[in-house]
Amino acid sequence: MKHPIFYLFLYLSPFIIAQNSVLDGAQELLDNSKYMEIDYYVRSCPNSIKKDPDQLVSYLEKMADTDLEKARALYVWLADNIIYDAKSINKNKFGDNTALGVLKSKKAVCEGYAKLFEFLGKKMGLNIRSVGGYSKNDVLQEFWDFEGEEGDHAWNVIKINEEWRVFDATWGAGNGEESRGKLEFTKSYTDNWFNLSPYEAIFTHFPEDTSLILTAPRLTLKKFESLQLIPIYAFTSNLMDAEESFVKAFKKSSANFPIIYPVEPSEFQVLNAPKEFRLRKRKVHDFEFLANGVVDIFLYEDDENIQRFVKDDMGNRFTLEYMTKEEVKIEIVVETSNGELFTTLEYSVY
Repeated sequence: MKHPIFYLFLYLSPFIIAQNSVLDGAQELLDNSKYMEIDYYVRSCPNSIKKDPDQLVSYLEKMADTDLEKARALYVWLADNIIYDAKSINKNKFGDNTALGVLKSKKAVCEGYAKLFEFLGKKMGLNIRSVGGYSKNDVLQEFWDFEGEEGDHAWNVIKINEEWRVFDATWGAGNGEESRGKLEFTKSYTDNWFNLSPYEAIFTHFPEDTSLILTAPRLTLKKFESLQLIPIYAFTSNLMDAEESFVKAFKKSSANFPIIYPVEPSEFQVLNAPKEFRLRKRKVHDFEFLANGVVDIFLYEDDENIQRFVKDDMGNRFTLEYMTKEEVKIEIVVETSNGELFTTLEYSVY
């Protein structure tokens, strides 16, 4: 089955409330129109003002009233307009990553993204900080060792409604992959690193300034190394609750979560699905998803298409009751409107 470098997100809903409320809430999450006007306005920014911080801020502020809207405007502008400077990384030479240097060149490594975000954010009146620290960005990597290493990443925190939230415009801008010993950057905007809670971010971002570790229990760097990496789309899709997952992973290193592949939060939301990787046979397991741009969703057993999800009249709500007497691997497979098939979620039945 083909796996995605395709941004769809799946995971399980932690909601313990009435079904209608769950559905309404998830439907609202699928609807990205709350930012549509801001995003369109930001992406229409004239090239003539993109190197002048005062003109740029004045332009962006016209469409942003709240602190979150200001943060949204900056996140989208940075992700769309600044290119990750992979060439400098490959040469082990870093260009000018000051805020004004990045604004001029439109190239940066993570430090430059964070500094420019902070610089423009302060001009907009945001309570914003740049954060340096350690990161985990490869879900296939099993072991991490940061001992004796300097922090390898930078991002931002912004106080929204009296709570610190995490923003990573670098990872919002695209993906970096190694090819023939060199880093290659592919520009591919994603909402997944916008406005995260500390619990959503802690699986991948560990601040060197320990006062910004806002989880309970608090992590040490050593514990961060061993903490199971749960992909961010597990939380942005509502498959899993970040705080519950953090506490479980913190206390039980052997905790086993479903395997999930990338999805965009405005494209895929999970209303119901198992939170454990291992499912019991002879037991009914319920799945329910909301999806945009999807024709069908299927359940595969050991790479064989077994069941099609039931689709509602609106064409974006998919449900399935599943049970088997066999020990099998199951995959949730999405068929997109252009006919492509993507595995989004995997389990093991025992």
